Amino acid sequence: MTNEEEVDDFTSKVFDVMERYAQTVDDGLQERWSLLREKVELYDSETYEVAIGLVARQATLTIHLAVNPGMWTGHIAPLVLRAMTDAHITLAWILQDPPARARQYILHGLGQEKLLIAHLEADADGAGELRDQVDFMLDRRKAWLESQRRDFLTEVSVGSWSGLNVRDMATEANCDGLYRFAYTPFSSTVHSMWNHVSTYNLRQCTNPLHKFHRVPVIAPVPLDPDYVYRSAKYVSRSFESLDAAFSLAPTVELPVSWLGSELSKIAQRDSADTG
Repeated sequence: MTNEEEVDDFTSKVFDVMERYAQTVDDGLQERWSLLREKVELYDSETYEVAIGLVARQATLTIHLAVNPGMWTGHIAPLVLRAMTDAHITLAWILQDPPARARQYILHGLGQEKLLIAHLEADADGAGELRDQVDFMLDRRKAWLESQRRDFLTEVSVGSWSGLNVRDMATEANCDGLYRFAYTPFSSTVHSMWNHVSTYNLRQCTNPLHKFHRVPVIAPVPLDPDYVYRSAKYVSRSFESLDAAFSLAPTVELPVSWLGSELSKIAQRDSADTG
């Protein structure tokens, strides 16, 4: 087998693992919902909706990252991972006082939707030939908002939904390490900060007469499945937080242990084949 064929074979094995990983994550989510819905209290359904909704968000993000290898780079993957760390901190903080904080989370989101509707209505007259589409979108958004809470009862807040910044939320939710070593570094990619841009979108000119100034580049970077493994850690943390908060005992293996085991098997087989 040539080197190129070996690379193709290894890549094919990794992609196959990722497809099965996506199914494992979905199985874990569905099993947790099956266990959780037996505990749902009809007059406190918002708590459960918020909790399982955030966990479903985590599952969705890691699955999409896993099955789209083109995203396994320092250009794109941190955008997904930052969203996942943010979602986990939000979930962990809410689960410390579920009824009150879930309600707070929902009301802020509804307020943001009301604010967007107001902005769209204010600009609708300038839509021109797209006015019908804008009106249709407005009707859909208004109907969704009304289905959750009467519009006149919805307040708009432009501050933090929790009344805290993310760092303080992370501290209260015992997520300091996640904030320092994941949320903050990934934020440099999300916000296009200098430490990301200078690394991925600039290179040093080789002409000494130009004083080695930096020039633009779209840096070629290798695909790295470790980004998926990191996402597996974050969705697993969210699964475990849900399990602890609602005393769930699922049987599906946690995504991080499943993926770690499968990737290790591939590495061991590859090492044996080339040894």
